[in-house]
Amino acid sequence: MIAEIFKIALFIGVFIGVCFIIYTNFSPHRKDKSIIYLNFFVLFFTINNLQITLADYHYISLNFFERKMLLPFYVLIIPSFYTFVVHYIKIEKQIQSFVGISLMLFAAEIALRLVLYPFYHHENNNFIVAQYAQIEEIINVGYTLFLYIKLIYIFLPQSKIPENIASYDNMQWLKKFFGFGLVILVLWIVAIIFNLRNVISPNIPIYYPLRLSSVWIIFWVAYHGFFKYNLLTERIELRKIIQIKIPSSVPPKPALDLQFTEIEQHIKAHHGYLSPKFTLVQLSESMNMSDRKISKILKNNLKNNFTDYINELRVQKAIEILKDKQYEDYTIAAIGLECGFNSKSSFYRAFLKYTQSTPTDYRNKNC
Repeated sequence: MIAEIFKIALFIGVFIGVCFIIYTNFSPHRKDKSIIYLNFFVLFFTINNLQITLADYHYISLNFFERKMLLPFYVLIIPSFYTFVVHYIKIEKQIQSFVGISLMLFAAEIALRLVLYPFYHHENNNFIVAQYAQIEEIINVGYTLFLYIKLIYIFLPQSKIPENIASYDNMQWLKKFFGFGLVILVLWIVAIIFNLRNVISPNIPIYYPLRLSSVWIIFWVAYHGFFKYNLLTERIELRKIIQIKIPSSVPPKPALDLQFTEIEQHIKAHHGYLSPKFTLVQLSESMNMSDRKISKILKNNLKNNFTDYINELRVQKAIEILKDKQYEDYTIAAIGLECGFNSKSSFYRAFLKYTQSTPTDYRNKNC
């Protein structure tokens, strides 16, 4: 029963992988290197799981040599993800690429299969074939662990490499992957250690948790990697256009307090409200005015606090963008994030509060 559940899960993983690759090949970003390497990550995971499932559940008839010498696509999984991340955070010119090394390792392992081919029909040499397969797996898990550590290093506090992209994506989804990836690596290492003495007949069920978790990680990484990349690309493009179009100064409103006008002009001229990290303290420091004084001026003139005022400015900017046909191909999420909101949900709440309409409905009626 348990074996059947694992088998179904593996086939579901293969199906998800195939669907994802087909879907992304219709994306306008399909030729971007990030998407190409993300597709390779999913492809190698999918092919590896497919051949293992077909072999372990006897959908194809294989002798001992063929079962042990399945093509080592798994050695290319983490290198593909590593390269995806490097291109995702746009540091490919600063970081060493392991594509060439990974392909050479894969080619070497294919070549060694050809070297061992004379043992194909000689069962008395099964131990040599099995021992090689075990050594190869140990080498591959070591290489995977090395790249995994390299990935973690990129995101350590002392490494300032991802700063160029941090204002667009806090990369929490990538950091979560490191936790999930660690669990999978531990499961893999435990399976290898457990089978060190079982060279000829390793305990296959010990690999079931590893394979099941790999199905889940395919779906999770593929989904987040693809949609986060699309969102990131849109935000980069949007920010360039928005910064060009925003006026450098705003005419004063004579009916309002002069100090309020000064504050409003300062905020709009420096575009501070377009940053989700913009705070009253930052405004106070940039204007050399106490935060209490700014709060009092805002309350006297608008009957609003700082947060409400900033959110209203963000909504006004979002309205301007949603009405402009130049932006009609950009997603609501990208527009909200580039207008200074820290999530799609907070954008929807604020927009509904000030317009009594959702951003989607507003765009449909006005664009």
